[in-house]
Order: sequence, then structure tokens, then C-alpha cells
Amino acid sequence: METTKYDLLACDYQELEQVILNCGEKSFRTSQLFGFFHRQHKREIHQLSNFSKGLQEKLKTADQDTGLSIDHVKESTDGTRKYRLRTLEGQFIESVFIPNASRPGRNTICISSQVGCAMGCTFCATSKMGLKRNLSAAEIVGQIYTVLSDLKQIGWKNSEIDHDPSESARIIHNIVYMGMGEPLHNYPNVVKSIKLLCDERGQGYSPRRITVSTCGLVSKIADLLNDTDVHIAISLNATNNKTRAEIMPVNKKWPIEELLATCKNLPMAPRRRITFEYVLLGGVNDSLNEARELVPLVANIKCKVNLIPFNAHPLSPFSKPKSEDVKAFQEFLIQHHVSVFVRGTRGDDINVACGMLGAKKLDSAIEAAAKIH
Repeated sequence: METTKYDLLACDYQELEQVILNCGEKSFRTSQLFGFFHRQHKREIHQLSNFSKGLQEKLKTADQDTGLSIDHVKESTDGTRKYRLRTLEGQFIESVFIPNASRPGRNTICISSQVGCAMGCTFCATSKMGLKRNLSAAEIVGQIYTVLSDLKQIGWKNSEIDHDPSESARIIHNIVYMGMGEPLHNYPNVVKSIKLLCDERGQGYSPRRITVSTCGLVSKIADLLNDTDVHIAISLNATNNKTRAEIMPVNKKWPIEELLATCKNLPMAPRRRITFEYVLLGGVNDSLNEARELVPLVANIKCKVNLIPFNAHPLSPFSKPKSEDVKAFQEFLIQHHVSVFVRGTRGDDINVACGMLGAKKLDSAIEAAAKIH
């Protein structure tokens, strides 16, 4: 009889327990196997030294590995590290490790949820790839474990790390689903990955340390907050339907009015707020008029606004906003009692800013532009 294949790294605890039982073993082996994957970040079954050779062979037969390998790493002068990761079939995704020099132990990883993206946002490099496929839950959590393993290998340490079981989780303190792809377009695998990361028998991340970004898939926003307790960040990027539809095609299906009406009724915990991301495109959506229009849109929503100055790249026609326009936009919102922050850019010299994750396609375009100039 043919053995059922599982992607063991993607199995939750109950699913992994069933695999163990199917192998004729006692259920206590489940915690060892789950910890092997999600606490020790190991993937090779032969490294399970406390498992018999017979059990190792059964697990190898049952496992359908979808592992990732590091194809290339770029390190910025500010310490940010961009990882280009290769999937088993040879596709490329990118993840970014962002150290926090001012607050050691508060480092962030930005991870991808898809190979490419189907949303078509005109300022985003990833959109130029189109959508290749969704990432599995194993490939999503695997980005974190691959980066953690690499950081340990190069001797990266935090001064505040304790010698407790959560040491590896503290190297990466915050997780943001803001890499390649639209997370809510890959909803089942994203939610499963969150639950794997938050399981106390593995990494034990608090969902409050996880933020999921969306361009505004209204049908899934409430589901996310019902199914998880993570933070949500919503890309708004315009104050009217005409401009937003031009730069974000998703607005044609879910216009601003519908998006904001949904946001007003979200099941928010008492101290939680929605983050509205607003990418400032030079001469497009960065004027005081847009700032003025934004105020009433967010006035009755528990939220904060993150202003993100656009970083120009060859795959988009837009330009960086003037620093004085960014400052004026922010000051106007502050004067009108909107909680607003300007997101500092990291890793500019290795192309990891917002909208610049495009794997080899963006790298090739930048190289070609450099030759022209």
C-alpha cells in the first residue's frame, strides 16, 4: 500500500501526532518531532538521533519535504540582511532580517507568502513578476528557521538574549508578513503558519509580535482577526477611488468606502489598532490636499497611519516624494489628531525597502539601468 505523504514541517501538532501513530509509535514522540522542527529548526530526519533508524526511515518515507535553501545574501551597511531563497523546484522568494541597533532584542524579519503576486500594485516590484504560486505553510515558517540558522552560523547574537528555550525566538522578535505576495490571497497557509509559529511547544511567538499586511482583500480581513490575534496593516495609499484604483487594482473590487466600513467594524481588542500604510508617491498622493482628505477617512477608526516615502526603482514609474512634502503631510495629520509615523527606510543600498522585493527580476532591472547610466 502506498504511504501517505505529508509535508511534516507544515503539520500542526495534532497532524504530526497522527503521523507518529501511523508509524506505530507512542504519541509522546510527537513533542520530540514537533520540537525538532519548530524549536531546533532542523529538517533532516537523519538528525533525529533519539529516534530509532526504523522510525527515521518511516518518517523519511512519509515526508514530502518542501525545504528552502539560501541562494544569495546581501548585507546592508546598516546590518539589514536580504535573503534570496530557492524553493525545491527552483523558484525564488525573498526574506529580510532587520536588526534593531537602538533596541537590542527587538529585531524584525519580513517574510513572503507567495512567489510573486497577483495584485498588480503599480509601485511594487513584486507585482511585475505576476503570481507564480502560493507558498506552503512550511515554506512560510521555513523562511524564519532558515534565516535563524544562518544568523547562528555567522555568530550573530543579541546582548539581551537569555539562555532559555525561547532564545532563538528572541533573535527575531517581530515577524511581518510584508514580503513578496498578498498574505490574504494565500489565507489558509498564512493562518496555519501563524498558528505553527505561536504554538508554545515550538517557537511560542506571541501573536502580538506578528503583523500581517494586506492591500485590502476585504472578504478576508475580518476572518484574519477572528482566526488569529495578530496585528493587521492595510495598504491605503490614496484618499479617493480614482487614484487608488490607478495604483492599486484591488480598489476596483473593494473601493475605499467598503474597505473603511469593514475596518470600523473589525473585532479589535481594547488596546489594538489597525495600521494604515500610506506609500507617498512623489506628485501623486503626497500633497496637503490628500492629507486633508485622509483625516475624515480615518477619524472614527482605531488606527495609526504609517507614512512610507516611496523608494524609486526601475520597475515602477513613480518617484520619491520630497522630504519637505513628507514632513508637511505628517505635520498636518498630527495637527488634526491622527496618530502618524514616518517609517524609516532600512537597507536602501540592497533594495529591501517597501515595494522593492522582486527577487532576480528587480536585481536584473537595476543592473541594466546602471549600465545605461
